[in-house]
Amino acid sequence: MPRFGVSVLLFALLALPAAQAVNLRMEAVTTRIENITRASSPGDWKDANRHEALLSLGQHREWRTGLLTAGSIELGAEDVTHFNLLTAATQGLAGTVRWKFGFGPFAPWVAVDAGLRHRASRLDFEDGWTTTAALRTGKRLTSNLRFSAEADWQQQDSRGAMFDLRHHRVFATVTWDITSWLQLSHGNGRLWGSFTANASPTVWPRALSGGLGPAIAAYYNTVPWAVTDAYGRGWVTYRVDGHVSFWWLELSPALGRNTSLPLRYESRFAVNRVGVKYRQDLWSLALLHKF
Repeated sequence: MPRFGVSVLLFALLALPAAQAVNLRMEAVTTRIENITRASSPGDWKDANRHEALLSLGQHREWRTGLLTAGSIELGAEDVTHFNLLTAATQGLAGTVRWKFGFGPFAPWVAVDAGLRHRASRLDFEDGWTTTAALRTGKRLTSNLRFSAEADWQQQDSRGAMFDLRHHRVFATVTWDITSWLQLSHGNGRLWGSFTANASPTVWPRALSGGLGPAIAAYYNTVPWAVTDAYGRGWVTYRVDGHVSFWWLELSPALGRNTSLPLRYESRFAVNRVGVKYRQDLWSLALLHKF
């Protein structure tokens, strides 16, 4: 695949021999997701725990004062309790170019990120490639207060048209270093583009036939969908366009010099093109360690 070859070349350039050693990073996350189905009907809401593991091998290089590049190879796995079709493995490459304007901890910085990831899922419709790009910037405001902002773009090309997704987001984060070992951060943002949703075999026929309103029927009869059985026999996954508002609050204590245990709450509120609403709440506990 041409894009994969380009990313391999990008990583090779970023990982040229340098004084810094190769870095190995491990991440394990358990997330409780309320309305994991992203269903609009309360009767279709299902909750579940998602378990994720990610191993990242990377290297960075400082070319001159203020200019740094980094590249990484990432391997991941996901499992969702009670929904075996959502089990998946991921592998990908990521690269970053970062500029810092000035000296000292209060100097502003800007970074450009690019990535390519392959996903292999038990749900064959979802197998495919995801391409990402992002522009980030940030600055330390005081000795214990930092601000950052990001605009990113993502395109997912999958076997099933309902999983061919494209969207962009903007969000900002404020981080407070409460102590040398405890951080509190808050973020707020918005997504525009396409996303998937799900409906049970009793709700979906009503949506197509007009039982939920003519506007919904007119739109849903034009969107890609398929019976995926992702959340039970006969369940449908479909793709819609719209926007998602999200915010999060995260408390991250350090367990050591290279280990942290972030606890995070995130709220997502999505609205599709015809005004159908979807809400999700996510509670997660992560273990991050750099070797």
